[in-house]
Amino acid sequence: MNILIIGGASGLGKSTVELLASNKMNNIWFTYFKNHENASSLQQKYNNVVPISVDITISEKVDHICNMIHTMDLDVIINSAYVGDPLSTHFHKIELNEFISSFKNNLIPIIKITQTAIEVFKRKKFGKIVNVLSSYVINTPPIGYSIYAANKAYLHQLSKSWNKEYIKYNITSNCISPEFMDTGFSSIDDRIIEKMKFDHPLKRILTPDEVAVVIKFLIDCSQQINGVNIPVNASN
Repeated sequence: MNILIIGGASGLGKSTVELLASNKMNNIWFTYFKNHENASSLQQKYNNVVPISVDITISEKVDHICNMIHTMDLDVIINSAYVGDPLSTHFHKIELNEFISSFKNNLIPIIKITQTAIEVFKRKKFGKIVNVLSSYVINTPPIGYSIYAANKAYLHQLSKSWNKEYIKYNITSNCISPEFMDTGFSSIDDRIIEKMKFDHPLKRILTPDEVAVVIKFLIDCSQQINGVNIPVNASN
């Protein structure tokens, strides 16, 4: 399969690249911005992997990715990137511009890129969209995550529209909602992470590798599986 991962050089994205690239039948493209070392390492390790250095907060750069999609003969798009620290502050302390900026940086690029992917999928009469959400879409988010949770909920609603509108073209749209993963993505105090481990039924935090397996399932599964949101959360 030809697979594009938006956000693939660290954390869950990196684990997903490695898992999918282990199948030599797959061709993997992934975007990244700052983590040049990981991107280079992945490209050297797998000859079926192509990193794309891009700042998705810049409209012209997103347009460049969209132009590239038409040359990839794409089968799968995985929306995994998130720009900025998901942890903010209490809702009433957040400036309006922060909401606007986060929406512009995180939702608008995904919308433009997914629209382009759907154009390709419609011509092929096949396609899979996988959206990485958060357990905060299913459960009550902790204090300070109102912007992050709202953005993920918006993407969830978009995915519901996609799975309804495009299944007639053999295009599916599914989601996963993992609980917290310790990837260095968010500036959470180590003491809070230790408390999470203590409270967790398995006494350990979810790993990106475990979530990548669920993404792979949604890529490998029948087109009959459409419109699902899979929680990856042992505490439910």
